[in-house]
Amino acid sequence: MNEIVAIVEGQTEQTFVRDVLAEHLGAGGIAIWAVLSGKTRKQGGVRKWEVARNDIVRTLKEGRYCTTMFDFYAMPKDWPGRTEAARLPYEQRGSHVEAAILNDLAEYVGDRFDRRQLIPYVQVHEFEALMFADVSRLAEVSAALCGWPIQYLADQFTTILAAASDPEAINDSYETCPSRRIMSVVRAYRKKTNSPIIAQRIGLDVLRQKCRHFGDWLAKLERLRAETDGASSPAARAGTTGEASPTASDEKTEPPR
Repeated sequence: MNEIVAIVEGQTEQTFVRDVLAEHLGAGGIAIWAVLSGKTRKQGGVRKWEVARNDIVRTLKEGRYCTTMFDFYAMPKDWPGRTEAARLPYEQRGSHVEAAILNDLAEYVGDRFDRRQLIPYVQVHEFEALMFADVSRLAEVSAALCGWPIQYLADQFTTILAAASDPEAINDSYETCPSRRIMSVVRAYRKKTNSPIIAQRIGLDVLRQKCRHFGDWLAKLERLRAETDGASSPAARAGTTGEASPTASDEKTEPPR
């Protein structure tokens, strides 16, 4: 079984990986679990690139696949490609930073870096943008929180989506980020609790169809199903990732029990 460590921004993404992605990928012989970035792994947020890079290198050193789940919007400017990507159309920003991350790791680790082991994913905006992939499901869960009619809530969320034209395009500033857009309609909405539930009800098929960049990332993870024998797994390709940096922790990234 191939193993993927997902280094994620916060508890919302961590829950999504555990409750939604793990079951889906597990059916194809892929184990995935999520950890927060940093040495303590107890606090969310997008860390400086040096910290995130050390997390990635440590994971690769363990012979596992590694993926990421961070927001472009909250990303510090020291991340590879972050400054240049800000001048690009929104649909190109995530992929631009992802390519820059791979290039940076290749230079940092050296010739032994195996690009097949790292599948970076940078969300253009926060996780809650994916909730707008199905405003009906979003409205159903939200109605239980506030008591408003489902159709009224669906209409409100549809108006927000129509203004952006695409779920992954929703966000322009701190006040208009997807979670705040939702909470402007439903004050009782709690992203850590409600967002993973809504994503699960929407389902991965709809998420991949409505959110193209997310769908591209999911397809890359699913392609690891083809590597079912030990000869093609990262652990079998010993010596391909180089050594971790001196500042990286030697503690292994083990799956949750």
